Amino acid sequence: MQQATQSARVSWGERLSWCLPLVFVIGVPSVLITRLIFLHYFPDRFVNDSPTISETASRWPSDIFFEWTMALVTLFIIVSWSLNIVRNRRRLFHFARAGVPVKGPAILFALASALGIAAGLFLMLVAIFNLHDGHDVHMYGSWAFYISQALAITIDILFVLWLRRLVDEPSGRDGIVSRVLVAAGIFLGSWFFLYMYETKGLAAPDHKYAIQLVYVGSEYFVATMFLAYPMTAFAEMRRHFRELAGASGQE
Repeated sequence: MQQATQSARVSWGERLSWCLPLVFVIGVPSVLITRLIFLHYFPDRFVNDSPTISETASRWPSDIFFEWTMALVTLFIIVSWSLNIVRNRRRLFHFARAGVPVKGPAILFALASALGIAAGLFLMLVAIFNLHDGHDVHMYGSWAFYISQALAITIDILFVLWLRRLVDEPSGRDGIVSRVLVAAGIFLGSWFFLYMYETKGLAAPDHKYAIQLVYVGSEYFVATMFLAYPMTAFAEMRRHFRELAGASGQE
């Protein structure tokens, strides 16, 4: 009976691991479709201008679509970080029994997971309160989402690197290369986005439309990188639950 219960838990873990790529697969197209809906109903907003993500999700009916799809993405984000907690707790427990000091990495992964879940909740807040119906809440929520997500990603990478120093595991099993590439994209894209935000008002009238296109493009790029990060852990997460299922079946 206990073995059957353990196998069922492992099976659910393997199935739920699909939530990691779904953050990207559902999130990115939803942001783009929101823009297309807004374009259909408010084409005048695109005349010599390019609306931001927040603006395209600020009016009916694109705001409704954005709210419901981001609610789904938020659920996937929370499940993804929850699976990360389950997986890393098991790993650290195993390493601790082998005499590996894991207190430091344990603090890092717990903090990263808490911030990642918080980022998902802030994303839902941003979707519920748009620029039109809750401007201040939307803006503060956007900053909170960005900061918590950036910190979660940074701390998660530090956790992986720290664990690498303590434990001799096969290379490539922690997805560190893809994690760092996405994080580098976020870092560079964010600085470029901030630069465009601060300087776009100084552009000459003939260049304002082109500058706005680049500015909004950088915003979409950073958002895409944020939504891509959970996918970097998909292979290792799925492998973990499959290996756990194999170990459970042999008991």
